[in-house]
Amino acid sequence: MTANLERVIFIPVIHTDADSVKRVREIIRDRRPEVVAVELDKQRYEMMRNQSAEATAQKVRPTGDMISDLLQQFALLEKNLGEMVGSDAGAEMMAAIEEGRAIGAKIALIDRPLQATAQALMQVPLDEIYRLAGIIPDMTDEIEGVEASEMLETLKDEEGVANVMDEFHKEFPNVSRALIDERDQYIARALKTILEDVKGEIVAVLGAGHIEGVKKYLKEMLEHDSAS
Repeated sequence: MTANLERVIFIPVIHTDADSVKRVREIIRDRRPEVVAVELDKQRYEMMRNQSAEATAQKVRPTGDMISDLLQQFALLEKNLGEMVGSDAGAEMMAAIEEGRAIGAKIALIDRPLQATAQALMQVPLDEIYRLAGIIPDMTDEIEGVEASEMLETLKDEEGVANVMDEFHKEFPNVSRALIDERDQYIARALKTILEDVKGEIVAVLGAGHIEGVKKYLKEMLEHDSAS
């Protein structure tokens, strides 16, 4: 069963990086996989597909709900970073779907539903939520001009990604579990199901910070099945 892991072609992407969009398109055209799996759930896909300036403005208004506002702050941070470097947040996911459809591949939305992630965040101690929410505006102010480009270059390096993820896990362990670890497990289960359903290759387009976790969980799941 673990040999099935070789049928999954992982593409690490940065959500506001034009190079990620280009690489996704090229790999899908070259490999012509049976399935293109993307780090989106149905709700986020519909939000991206129907996105407009007016809708975006509505989404970033404070709601008074700490979890909703935190998720909106993350979305606004990505949007601002994308504007600084000239690439829309999530453009690589939409490009993957477009290229997949162009070659006749099946499209799979494999991320955990946004509502489930929000519910998981509700279990996080409030002091950790407040600490994270408090630094996001500062991050937005700091990521400007050349700093934005430097950040993208860091995230394109595997070691750089690992360092950023390690720091985030140490500083915000409970948020990390809800936003990253649990989603990695969900995505790994989704990929395992797809592997069982199809015989061809699967291209999995995931944020760079999810790649190692998803690989680890998927390998564990496949090894468990092999031992059973």
